[in-house]
Amino acid sequence: MAHVLAGGLQLPGASPSFGGFLGYRIAIGGMFELHILLSGIVSGFTQFGPVVEWLGWMRRRPHYDRLAHGMGRFLIFYFAFGAASAILLISSLLVGLWGHLWGIINRVLFWPFYVEAWTFFMMVILTYLWYFTWGPLGGRFKVLHMTMGGALIIASYLQVAMIDTVASYMLTPTQPGNPIAVFMNPTNFPLQLHRTIANLAYAGYGIAGFAAFRYLRSRDEVQRGFWDWAGSFGVVWGTAMTLVQPAIGFDYAKEIQLHAYGAWYKMMLGNLSPVFLAQIFLLGLMLLLPTWFFLRRLRSSTGRRSKVLLGLLVLLALTTVFATLPYQLALTYDQVQATGMNRPLWEGGLIFPFAAMIPYKIAALVAYSVFALTAVFWYLHRLPEVRWGSAGRLEQWLLIASAVLTMGMIVLMGFIRENSRFPDGIAGVVQLHGQQSISQPSIGPSGQSRGQLPFP
Repeated sequence: MAHVLAGGLQLPGASPSFGGFLGYRIAIGGMFELHILLSGIVSGFTQFGPVVEWLGWMRRRPHYDRLAHGMGRFLIFYFAFGAASAILLISSLLVGLWGHLWGIINRVLFWPFYVEAWTFFMMVILTYLWYFTWGPLGGRFKVLHMTMGGALIIASYLQVAMIDTVASYMLTPTQPGNPIAVFMNPTNFPLQLHRTIANLAYAGYGIAGFAAFRYLRSRDEVQRGFWDWAGSFGVVWGTAMTLVQPAIGFDYAKEIQLHAYGAWYKMMLGNLSPVFLAQIFLLGLMLLLPTWFFLRRLRSSTGRRSKVLLGLLVLLALTTVFATLPYQLALTYDQVQATGMNRPLWEGGLIFPFAAMIPYKIAALVAYSVFALTAVFWYLHRLPEVRWGSAGRLEQWLLIASAVLTMGMIVLMGFIRENSRFPDGIAGVVQLHGQQSISQPSIGPSGQSRGQLPFP
C-alpha cells in the first residue's frame, strides 16, 4: 500500500519503470560502468602524474615535466565528468531504484563514506592547486610543488580505498556493527591492491593512446618526437603494471573462494565462466599488442626485426589461445553434471581437463607475466637505438587499440564482480528484488525483514 503524505497526497508505490527489473539493473550497471571508466583514469592520473613530475626532476628531463603538466591539464577538464556521473548515481538512480539497499549500505558503511567524502574534497583541492601552481612553484620551489603532488597521491589513494571498502563489503560482508570488521572484510585489501594497479595501468595505456592520436595528427617534427616518446613511455608503464595483475588477481580470487564461494563458483564454473574466459583473452591481447608495438617500433628505427620480440609475440599468442580454452563445453558446469557428461572429451564427455584453473590456467597466467616482462626488458635494453619521431602509423594504431582494450577490460571486470553476487545486493544479506517498492521492507534470503537485522 502506498504511503499517504500530509495533505492527502499519495506517494507512488514504486519508482518509474525502466522496463522492469532488468531495466533497473541496466540503468544502474551502465552508469556504474561509465563512472568506473571516468573515475579510474582520474585516480590513475592523480597517483601517477606526481610520480612522472618527480621522474622529470630527478632525471632532469623536460619531457617528463611536460607530460605530467599535461596530465594535470587533462584532470582539470575531465574531473567534472567523473563527479557528475557519481552525483547522478547517488542522488537519483540508487535512491530512486534501489532505495532500501542504498539506505542499508549508508548505515553499515557510514564511516567509509564519511572518510571518502573528505578525501575526495582534498583530492579536488590538491589537483587544482597542483596544476595552477606549476609555474609559480617551479624552479627553486619545485620540491614544494612535488610535496603537494605527494599529498595528492595520498588523498587519491585513500579516496579509492574507501570506495573499495564499500565494494568489497558488498561481496564479503562482516559484522555490520563493527567498523573495524567492516574495513577489514576479507576481500578489501586484495581489491584495493588490484584496483590501484589497474588504475595505474589504465593511466599508462591512456597516455599511450592519446599520444598516438596526437602523433597521427601532428606534422611538426619536434611535436611528433615528443608524442612518439610519450606513447612509448605510456605503453611500457601500462604493460609493466598489467603483467603483475595475474598474481594479484589470483590472490583476490582465492579470497573470494574462501569467503564467498557462491560468487567464486559462478565466476569459474557458473554462468559467468564464459565472461571470465573473455577476461583472460583480453589480458592476453593487452600484453600481446604492446609486444607487437615493441617489435614494430624497433624495426622503424633500426630497420631490423628483433627475433627475440618476434619469438615472444608468438609465445604470447599461443599462451592466449591455451589460456582461453573452456573447461566445460557448456555454459555452466552444472549443465554438464546434469547430463552425466562430466568426464574428459576422449571418454565421450564434455570436460577438457587441460583447461582447468589449477594448474593449467595458473601456468598460462605465469607465462603471460614472464613473456611480457621479458619483452619490456628487451625493449628497454634496445631503447637507446630508437629515434623519436620515426614511428609508423601501425605502431600508433597498436597503442590506440591497447587503450581501447584496457577500457574493455575495466568494464568486463566490473561486470563480473558485480554480477557474481546476483541476485543479492549485499551477498547473503540483502536481495535486489523488491528494492523498487517503498511500501514494503526488503526481504533477504533468510526471510527476515531488514529491520530485524543487527544493523547499527
